[in-house]
Amino acid sequence: MKRKTIIIKLAILIIIPLLGFKKDKCNSDALYEQVLSKIKKYSVLKDYRIYFKKKKNLTAADYEYYIIPLNRGVTYKFYAVSNPDMEGKLIINLYTSEKKDFMFATSLSQASKTVHESIEFKCNNTGNYCIGYYFLDGNEGCGVAVSAFQP
Repeated sequence: MKRKTIIIKLAILIIIPLLGFKKDKCNSDALYEQVLSKIKKYSVLKDYRIYFKKKKNLTAADYEYYIIPLNRGVTYKFYAVSNPDMEGKLIINLYTSEKKDFMFATSLSQASKTVHESIEFKCNNTGNYCIGYYFLDGNEGCGVAVSAFQP
């Protein structure tokens, strides 16, 4: 009897977390392939698999941040694709330093609430920059973002 109870408890501990883990529904590999097909003339620096649960009061502290070194004179492209089966639309913010003092680019058009898939720019200063990712209006979402450069 004890053995049967232990087996049932172990099964519950293993199966329940797997059922509730929505990141598996993201199919990030397919999204990654979609991004690669759109940035053919660029070389990939880094890819990011991003998943957020729904958040009622989204603040900048809730974003996912990454530090990336960029070099002067190089053209960079930051591309993001959201899973269309989920509500969230992935937003990219670029900051001039690790401290996030100044946001100099975003994929969100504030006036129209339009989300663009990419940001492209030529770097003027070598240094560490910060990329912030979040989903529009705090909606649940998953997506893939890629940092790339033009060789």
